Amino acid sequence: MDFIHHGGVLLEIGLILIVGYLFGNLANFFNLPRVSGYILAGIIMSPSLLNIIDQEFLDKSNIITHASLSIITFLIGSSLSWDKVRSLGKSIAFITLGEAELAFIFVTLSMFLYFFLTQNIDIKMLTALSLLFGALASPTDPTATLAVIHEYKAKGVLTTTVLGVAALDDATGIMNFVLGYAIATSLVAGQGINIPHIVYEIVYQVAGAVILGIIMGYLMHFLGKFAEERKEVVTVTVGILFITFSLAHGLGVDELLATMTTGITLVNVDTENEKFRSPLENYIEDVIFTAFFVVGSAFLNLKVLLQYLPIVIVYVLTRFAGKYTGVYIGGHLSDAPDKVKKYLAFSLFPQGGIVIGLSLLAYQNPEFKDVGLILVNIVIGATAIHEFLGPVFSEIALKKAGEIEKKA
Repeated sequence: MDFIHHGGVLLEIGLILIVGYLFGNLANFFNLPRVSGYILAGIIMSPSLLNIIDQEFLDKSNIITHASLSIITFLIGSSLSWDKVRSLGKSIAFITLGEAELAFIFVTLSMFLYFFLTQNIDIKMLTALSLLFGALASPTDPTATLAVIHEYKAKGVLTTTVLGVAALDDATGIMNFVLGYAIATSLVAGQGINIPHIVYEIVYQVAGAVILGIIMGYLMHFLGKFAEERKEVVTVTVGILFITFSLAHGLGVDELLATMTTGITLVNVDTENEKFRSPLENYIEDVIFTAFFVVGSAFLNLKVLLQYLPIVIVYVLTRFAGKYTGVYIGGHLSDAPDKVKKYLAFSLFPQGGIVIGLSLLAYQNPEFKDVGLILVNIVIGATAIHEFLGPVFSEIALKKAGEIEKKA
């Protein structure tokens, strides 16, 4: 495949879009969501199989994933008008707390037990590694679920709850990772746990992202007043989102929460917010989803998945058990509709590239040099399962809940 790589970056991007498009149609032929086809295309084209997408391209692909995520998270946020979520606010809060924290606890305990029984690891390192896995279990990747929602034009209480939980889940995931990572690092380094520093990190990352998102949402609203034509609105929207993502990264606050908050702010302050969202959904969204999932899936290595399959399965199953139990308890405490309690957890199954990035952060810490490779490989293997099955589970959940209106 050397001729492809000699053809340059544009040739690889062109192949990513066309092959992704074809595999999306193939997925539809077998009554699967298009995103499943995109993911399969990425795995087949990856360096570990056909090497159509080579490692050098992946190493420089941040611009594609960051651009895609800034638009995708904005679309999630812009679906959360106050009028729509007002009646579900209590359910969303209780469910998010339940599913995020129980996934954290379930995975931490299961990883500790598994490694204790199968590996000869120092008890402090064992505890630290288990905490890292638990912290990585909390976040959900709402991208696959959003792709399914838009493809099938899903509407209803489950759909709205999924989007609301996705927004809060990002903030909760940050809190859990900062907490788990700080305690794990302190344990291995033999230092005391610095609670004020942990609290500061959590508040700074979450509050900083929210404040930045609010400011940029108002700026988008202001500039949108001067954009008469649809193409001008697209320019303003995409420009603001790229700037927001970059500022968040530079400030050290959560990028996804910042762009998501931009969408939430805009939809609640601008009565004409549809003019910002509609062009993205109608003209840009499919390109974004195709590029994001094909490129993201190309990182997945089937050899790694097979090598660590037993522990990957333990991680995936206990994470889902935590999510499902948390959704049911949170839904019961908040009197959520039965279909939310029964099906929401299936839409929270996906978990993507964000956790790979967080696991690499731990891997690069010298304190975890002995176990960092295990952590990264298991997370990558689990991501392969989460991303491939996630869209299918989301489609099934939305169908069972009766919220799929028609095929897009």
